[in-house]
Amino acid sequence: MKSILCALTLSGALLGAATLPATQTDPVAPAAKTIPATPLVPAQSVVPAATAASAAKTIPSATAGPDQVMPPEPVIIDEEIAKIIYEFPDYVPVPAWKGAIAIQGSDTMAPTLMALADAFNRLYPDVKFNIRGGGSGQALQDLVAGACDFASVSHDLTDAEIAQVKKDTGADVVVIQIAAGAACVIVNADNPITQITREQLNGVFAITHSMNKDPIFAWKELDPTSPIGEEWIALYVTDENSSTMKTFTDFAMPNERFTTSYFYREPAPSSVVNACCAYKTAMGIGSFKHMQPRAKTLSVSADKGKTFVAPTVMNIYTGKYPMSRPLQLVAVLDKQGNLPPLLVDFARFALSETGQDEIHDEGYSPANPTKLPEFIVRANAAAASAAAHALSTRSPNAAPSAVPNATPGAAP
Repeated sequence: MKSILCALTLSGALLGAATLPATQTDPVAPAAKTIPATPLVPAQSVVPAATAASAAKTIPSATAGPDQVMPPEPVIIDEEIAKIIYEFPDYVPVPAWKGAIAIQGSDTMAPTLMALADAFNRLYPDVKFNIRGGGSGQALQDLVAGACDFASVSHDLTDAEIAQVKKDTGADVVVIQIAAGAACVIVNADNPITQITREQLNGVFAITHSMNKDPIFAWKELDPTSPIGEEWIALYVTDENSSTMKTFTDFAMPNERFTTSYFYREPAPSSVVNACCAYKTAMGIGSFKHMQPRAKTLSVSADKGKTFVAPTVMNIYTGKYPMSRPLQLVAVLDKQGNLPPLLVDFARFALSETGQDEIHDEGYSPANPTKLPEFIVRANAAAASAAAHALSTRSPNAAPSAVPNATPGAAP
């Protein structure tokens, strides 16, 4: 697969050629259960809910945060995914950009956006990036307030959300999907359980357990043969404003509150995975991207146990995995109905083969190369035309405005 060096080589188009580019025990009756007073994990691991809903914060550029207990597994690119990434257009550079791009929102997306920004900066070192987390729930508010150029949102935007942004800003909105991710049910790698149904998840996590007759407290209620069957399930989640939790709650417990039994709120999805790595009785809701060797994901059934689907890169790409979700950049168009050319070009880079390589290296599934926004298609054509013109005239100085603006009619 082509690397970022391919994109750097393409910058020579301004001087040369350009190309377009997964012993049985009797269950205890629910009425007989009492909730233990002492949790299974150290008290210091509990994060009060009030501290979880923190304000937007800058995500460190380092690949390993202080809460990580081990590095993630290396990304393996299979043949199917490689073919999909190859279908994205090559990124043809334009003359050197100068300016700034501010992106705020999804904590899950922030490291990937930083990787994209670093790759973009290898071509255009004079572009300054300010990429901050804070959660997808806060992202649209920041966009409306003018605090960022792009809101990064890792859930399906509803019509009501888009309409509210339009109402608050008086302008049209463009939504650009750059990748696909997933919310996952995560357990310790030594836990023998491999699958779970939507109804079981509802019984485990929801205090009212509307989809399940009884609440589920102990591991033997999910697997009677489990060696940890007598142990209670310790639950780990993150801020309910995060898209990871929204995707899970919409699937398994819509309009229900979390149980109060063994319920720990972690500061970020990666912390949930860390807890599952450390504690054999843990079950958490985290992001596919943050998986580590000492944790594993469960296959999930959305049809009452008829079929179970694992959260693989391909199943997430196709949407077959029931908690798949899009990763999106959202922007407000100006009064003329345009998106500034620099923002268009960064989106064009993200939706190129080079950009999708970076995104997949970060642990996400690609976007769909057959569904590129029309304004991205036009931008690619304009960049190729400008590079060809530069070749024919042997002049590297083509105007950056060769990258067209995004207009409401071109919005996805």
